[in-house]
Amino acid sequence: MDIREIKECPDCASPNIVHSEEREQIICRECGLIYEPLTPAEEHRFEQAHETETPRKAPAKKKAAKKKAKKKK
Repeated sequence: MDIREIKECPDCASPNIVHSEEREQIICRECGLIYEPLTPAEEHRFEQAHETETPRKAPAKKKAAKKKAKKKK
C-alpha cells in the first residue's frame, strides 16, 4: 500500500495528517503519531512473534475474596 493512499490517522482517525514521502511516514497533527507501514517481511515476523504469545491470566478475584472472608472469622 502506498502511504499517499492513507487519508486519516491510523490511530485517532483524524484527517489532519502530513505525508513525509522522503521518510515514507505519516505524521498526525492531532495525536502526534508517526506511522510507518511495515514491509511484508517485517509484517510476517510481527505476526509470527505474536501468534506464539500466550495471553496472561487475570488474577482471580474469587480467591482474594475467600481469603478476606477467612480473616474476618
